[in-house]
Amino acid sequence: MAAEEKPYLTGRTYIFRMKKGEDLLAAIVDFCHDNQIKCGVINAIGAVQNATMGYYNQKKKKYDKHVLDEELEIASLMGNVSIMDNRPMVHAHITLSDDEGGIIGGHLMSGTKIFACEIFIQELVGNPKVRKKDKATKLPLWM
Repeated sequence: MAAEEKPYLTGRTYIFRMKKGEDLLAAIVDFCHDNQIKCGVINAIGAVQNATMGYYNQKKKKYDKHVLDEELEIASLMGNVSIMDNRPMVHAHITLSDDEGGIIGGHLMSGTKIFACEIFIQELVGNPKVRKKDKATKLPLWM
């Protein structure tokens, strides 16, 4: 930790079920916005009706999008909440499993439709992390 950074304290804790049919990423962002969560940690399990994930191509400096039009289990979803353009921004990775136990994972993107999802969000209190586009990677990173 940099000398000028102060440790974060835990704030509110949310444990809830998300609605079937919602876009997973949009629903998390909306929840954070509605509850004024500016910094936090996210974990979730459940299932999706389909999924959209990304893989960041470091050479092209852009996300390659992968659309999976199948029912999948959320083996793990982990991420964080920070601020970008004065709004909560959710950065999450998801690991999904199919009916044969195969797994795939990547950056959670819009277009992932919830079948069932139980989510845990732990708010962190302190100066929120703010994201800005990093010149070297072209990614929105904490500054």
